[in-house]
Amino acid sequence: MRCTTTEAVYDWPEGVPYEGGTTVTWNVPGHGSHATDPTEDLSMSLCGFSSAQGEDRRVSGLPDCRECRREVQLGAERPRGNW
Repeated sequence: MRCTTTEAVYDWPEGVPYEGGTTVTWNVPGHGSHATDPTEDLSMSLCGFSSAQGEDRRVSGLPDCRECRREVQLGAERPRGNW
């Protein structure tokens, strides 16, 4: 079965989409955890959520946010095998 929906699931934050690579996961009390690209603004997550400096703390693992987790998993390096 093919998806025929052409509408985006969510709007990208300003700038280009996440290009893959290492991310940093931050937990914001009351708002769950989100992932950021360490080479960009650390207060803006991959899903567009932003937090104030000192409001968040770094944690390990995948973020709670579904949109951030999706982007991290899509951008993950996967071994190339003989297919």
